[in-house]
Amino acid sequence: MAALYMTAKEAAAELGVRVETLYSYVSRGFIRSQAGPGRSRLYASDDVRAMRMRNGDAVPTMGPEVRDSGDVIRSSLTYIDEAGPHYCGRSAIELAQHGTLEATATLLWDCGAVNPFNREKPRRPIASAPAALRPVERAMVMLSAWPLVDRSAYALHPSILWAHGVDLCRLVASELVNVPPDAIPIADLIAKGWGVDGATDRRLISMALVLSADHELNSSAYAVRVAASTGAPLHAAIVAGMGAFLGPKHGAASERVDHWFEGMVREADPALALEKQLMRAEDLPGFGHLLYTNTDPRGKCLMDAIRAAHPDHPGVLLADQVIDHARALFGIAPNIDFSLALMKRVLKLPEGAGMVLFCAGRMVGWIGHALEQYKSGAQIRPRALYVGPKGI
Repeated sequence: MAALYMTAKEAAAELGVRVETLYSYVSRGFIRSQAGPGRSRLYASDDVRAMRMRNGDAVPTMGPEVRDSGDVIRSSLTYIDEAGPHYCGRSAIELAQHGTLEATATLLWDCGAVNPFNREKPRRPIASAPAALRPVERAMVMLSAWPLVDRSAYALHPSILWAHGVDLCRLVASELVNVPPDAIPIADLIAKGWGVDGATDRRLISMALVLSADHELNSSAYAVRVAASTGAPLHAAIVAGMGAFLGPKHGAASERVDHWFEGMVREADPALALEKQLMRAEDLPGFGHLLYTNTDPRGKCLMDAIRAAHPDHPGVLLADQVIDHARALFGIAPNIDFSLALMKRVLKLPEGAGMVLFCAGRMVGWIGHALEQYKSGAQIRPRALYVGPKGI
């Protein structure tokens, strides 16, 4: 018998939650979804009802407290709606247009009037990580060695954690672009490492970092919180998150988008190439998103900024063609991975630049999730639904 599906409004009504909360369940794999008519999505009825039964007909909505059931983690950091992520109630899109990653960090870390970034640059714990590793893997090596230069590496007091957060953000950013750590703004540090000189292009880097800072309870943020809930030190919790981030369905997705877009550059007829992908039932890397019915606002924000800065660049002109054809053929819009791939091409950034920007920005969110989890004191311990043999 074919599976039955509900609309977003029907599923949310059955669960007794907002549509945004339904999207968060989908992103965590609790509820399956598939493309519906036009640009809509449909949700598996059996999954929705199983989720309702699991929580006694009353699925908790998001709030400020943290629960240790493993089903729903309540957080005050980020909520997501069709306008994009909101960091502590403030639009990430607006913050990206006018703010910095450092200002975003003080918001997500609940620093109040304190500026924890007013400190000297950190030291590298080891001279270098193996050059053959990818940038994120090199950063993981540096983080693992952090206790060599910080005797308070295992401390969990909030005032010390803010300082650790600053040092680790700067250390990771420097390792991602292979330059010595510095106390300058992280966007400037990355621009310096890549040789990006113009103020407009440096602003694009800053926007990408802020837009990447957090996206609610994605796989890497959950991994960070699980580690932090055990009392693991901050550097170790971030390593746990980076392990999840390396997967091709998460942080490494930008590399696939980059290679796909490079292939589109070589196509004589992009529309025909997309038609063939449609006939082969292939997905479009960098298009669509589980949490957004229409457009990923983060991707649109960055795309608009790239277009405004480089309106006549061949990559921008091609991207506009691809977006139009993709919308007409597949009914979906680009996400932030597509915009990061375009930015890499337009600014002539090195291989893997999208993943680097995503990781450097997401450091702020990971640290925010760890701080919130430490504060809660709860250990995340979900239960498994055993489906194996019994009584053997």
